[in-house]
Amino acid sequence: MEKAGRGGDGAPRGPVLHIVVVGFHHKKGCQVEFSYPPLIPGEGHDSHTLPEEWKYLPFLALPDGAHNYQEDTVFFHLPPRNGNGATVYGISCYRQIEAKALKVRQADVTRETVQKSVCVLSKLPLYGLLQAKLQLITHAYFEEKDFSQISILKELYEHMNSSLGGTSLEGSQVYLGLSPRDLVLHFRHKVLILFKLILLEKKA
Repeated sequence: MEKAGRGGDGAPRGPVLHIVVVGFHHKKGCQVEFSYPPLIPGEGHDSHTLPEEWKYLPFLALPDGAHNYQEDTVFFHLPPRNGNGATVYGISCYRQIEAKALKVRQADVTRETVQKSVCVLSKLPLYGLLQAKLQLITHAYFEEKDFSQISILKELYEHMNSSLGGTSLEGSQVYLGLSPRDLVLHFRHKVLILFKLILLEKKA
């Protein structure tokens, strides 16, 4: 019997490639603490090892200065792996929690607050749609107050790929949360510059 989010050949049926948790370690800095499926085949889901092409993933998902905000969302790109030429789109929901509020406090938690990002790495730029789902799950993950409870993250991967796979992506839901009006109001005259940069983008 096939798992909900994967095809018979083991490849994802839907757009989501990985669910990743990035945390801030007081000695090692930002690092990947969890990935499902593992970022490197054969590694465990708790491996800190990164593919060479994605060595900056922790710093993109949990950027410098994130500790100044209680919660936030970050959007980023990752380069293709294995020479397939396909950009990977990242959505990261950041939150922090007081260490004393944790039900299970691990030995390496030495600061007053714990900072983590829950990320979705996708083959498609479904920013608004993925953000809406990811924010809910990130909130629920932190409400557990025990970051070893990873079943909710695995379920997120399966749910996203089963609900967003195939022909279910239709109409305006693809553009959920992406407002052209907000784009123009935020960037104003720079919108034209951004449009020209898109036109100059290297084609695969």
